[in-house]
Amino acid sequence: MRLVVLRGSGQGKAFQLEQGSNLIGRWDPDSGAFPEIDLEEEDPEAKVSRKHAVIECTGEMVTIEDLGSRNGTYLNRDQKLEPGRQYDLKVGDELIVGKTFLRFEN
Repeated sequence: MRLVVLRGSGQGKAFQLEQGSNLIGRWDPDSGAFPEIDLEEEDPEAKVSRKHAVIECTGEMVTIEDLGSRNGTYLNRDQKLEPGRQYDLKVGDELIVGKTFLRFEN
């Protein structure tokens, strides 16, 4: 399973998802943010929070949760995720994290 960048300079870049927690954000040793999915290069406007969202992979079940990010996380371009609530992800779902567009693939 992976997330693929849909637009911008990193278009086509893939982030492999591991079993367990996969933090989405921007790397920052000062704040202790060491995300598995580091969107620093895809986010020149700094719209992605350091600890933006987390994807949980448990067997075949995959969920996403916004961690109270400043600019929000959207599922399939219309549903803004409520912070602290888990949402199921299906293959083909699109995410907007800050201003970064991603697709969930198998």
